[in-house]
Amino acid sequence: MKICFVGPANSSHIVKWSRWFSSHGHEVHVVSFQEGEVPGAEVHLVRSKASAVGSDLNKLLYLLGAGKVKKAVKSIAPDVINVHYATSYGTVMALTGLKDYTLSVWGSDIYDFPNKSPLHRRLLSFSLRKAKYLFSTSEAMAKEAGKYTDKPFAITPFGVDMELFSPSKRNRDEDGRFVIGIVKLIEDLYGIDYMLKAAAILHSEHPEIPLGVRICGYGTKEEEYQQLAKQLGIGDLTVFTGRIPQTEAAVEWANMDVAVIPSVHHESFGVAAVEAQACETPVIVSDVGGLTEVTEPGKTSIVVPTKNEQAIVDALVRLFRDPALREEMGIAGRQRVLEKYELDTCFTKIESLYFKQINEGNC
Repeated sequence: MKICFVGPANSSHIVKWSRWFSSHGHEVHVVSFQEGEVPGAEVHLVRSKASAVGSDLNKLLYLLGAGKVKKAVKSIAPDVINVHYATSYGTVMALTGLKDYTLSVWGSDIYDFPNKSPLHRRLLSFSLRKAKYLFSTSEAMAKEAGKYTDKPFAITPFGVDMELFSPSKRNRDEDGRFVIGIVKLIEDLYGIDYMLKAAAILHSEHPEIPLGVRICGYGTKEEEYQQLAKQLGIGDLTVFTGRIPQTEAAVEWANMDVAVIPSVHHESFGVAAVEAQACETPVIVSDVGGLTEVTEPGKTSIVVPTKNEQAIVDALVRLFRDPALREEMGIAGRQRVLEKYELDTCFTKIESLYFKQINEGNC
């Protein structure tokens, strides 16, 4: 099967999709406005003056590249076309006039983009209408996208490498510390400041708990949160690792006693929670769709209200005092990921959907 992904070549998601399909014998091409190396795939770069981080007006320059994208795709002559991201790439593909392609929605294109103006909503509806097939990583995001289309979505969750994300990666000295943390982009929408506030309360009100805090990742709020940790009196307890590769992320999750994922905004899927569960680490999550969908509240996770540091404190105290519960939740979490989000299982489902599309086209 010859597959053409239309999306940013510098995206880790595009790389993951391309690597899996190329490793399973398929020919993979990526048509992208962004430069990037995609192992196992041929990248077709479409030059554009638009910027992914520019203003909306600047991003509209992407639309002028529809002709170039159409030419690139037709030169590949793929069996399957899968466009990633409903706006920008999705709108460009809609303007090409090409038919029978799949559109995968990602998150901000569904939760944020249409709320900017009536024009943004119409652009999203236009992109969804032109695609023949629609994919969503979660039921929660498919429901949200349903505000803009009547078409059904196939649910295609992100898969996790169960060998990489595994409790076997735990290599921490058993020093009695109670380590909590997160591996995530350090941005406002992920509520990391609420985790820091909760850690400060926990340290102040329960000094008997030998607390350690780890924040792994990078983002625009990194320096601000470092200062916040110091202001809250937990600077010496908190480690900011900076940007880390997936291999180190797996080690971080496995070495935590509890993962805290207190997002204050909609999560399109909840990759962090899935990775933590795969490492048999119990999770505390906020009550947003993607997080409650990928965990099993009360069994693999404790759910807390958004923007509520005291609720996080209460959950942490409960888990600290009950090591058996932590172990039970961790084992149940890995089993859940094995059943629902194992990498090969998820991509095999997508592969079967592609074959189904090809067969429908040959009828």
